[in-house]
Amino acid sequence: MFKTCALISLCAYVGLAADFVTGQGARLVIGQTTFTNQLPGASDTLLGGVGGVAFANGILFVTDANRTGLTPINNRVLLFPTQSFPGPLDPIQPYIARCGTCVGKASTVLGQTDFTSVDFHITQSGLRLPTAVATDGKILAVADTANNRVMIWKSIPTVNGQPADLVLGQPDFTTISPVVVDNRSFRGPQGVWIQNGKLFVADTQNHRVLIWNSIPTQNRQPADVVLGQANFNVAVQPDLTKGASDAHANTLLNPVSVSSDGTRLYVADLGNNRVLIWNSIPTSNQRPRTSSSDRRISRHRFQTMRRVCARRTEPIPPAR
Repeated sequence: MFKTCALISLCAYVGLAADFVTGQGARLVIGQTTFTNQLPGASDTLLGGVGGVAFANGILFVTDANRTGLTPINNRVLLFPTQSFPGPLDPIQPYIARCGTCVGKASTVLGQTDFTSVDFHITQSGLRLPTAVATDGKILAVADTANNRVMIWKSIPTVNGQPADLVLGQPDFTTISPVVVDNRSFRGPQGVWIQNGKLFVADTQNHRVLIWNSIPTQNRQPADVVLGQANFNVAVQPDLTKGASDAHANTLLNPVSVSSDGTRLYVADLGNNRVLIWNSIPTSNQRPRTSSSDRRISRHRFQTMRRVCARRTEPIPPAR
């Protein structure tokens, strides 16, 4: 009876493919021939230092470069079709020549003309330290970090080395301008996100997030909203000689990632050891999102302080 119950429980658990447990091992691996290999190099099945991933319409997008700068830096983005991946409950065939759970052969590479080249380029089809990728299934955006720009493809690329359609942060695809702080420029962007027709970029070394209210249609198009700084023309640098920096609801320190569920906005504020959340997509510069409960608390505090101040200004009654 005990064995039967245990078997039923196990089957019930296996049937819940969406459930996870602490410390659970991965089922599949991409970029290495086994779960324990750490081979360097570049091919359509071998990855170097992975920096970011995105998924849409059956394609996994992987940036083959990382923000730590550790080698290998392959300066590319790979597209992996996932239709051939084993499903959560599909049996893995034993005794096959290649690891049955080591899957993933890239169909397309961006930033390079083939799957073995790794050099960086400052061109319409080149990349230099791409650390983040985002897509809504229709367009593709890549944070080309070391080139201080974001590359945009108006449709999902289908051929190796396909040139981008737009560039943000630079006037054209072959120029790397001196660093300035305005609504058109970046300094080491490390995060991108696309949601509901808006583009979000974590402009890491300018300690801010830039928002385009619609997908840009021209090179170096200016952003509409900035978070983390008072306006588009300032980028307050922290005093690194201090033990701690000032952190507020409307400041950022080296933000490296941005995401949204369509309603809220989430920013990984790396330098302040936190994640900031806006309850709705911000529409004005720097301002933190204030919830209705916060406003009620603020009104309550104001009324309390007004009563306290009124009592303090009343004449002191004579002693009896």
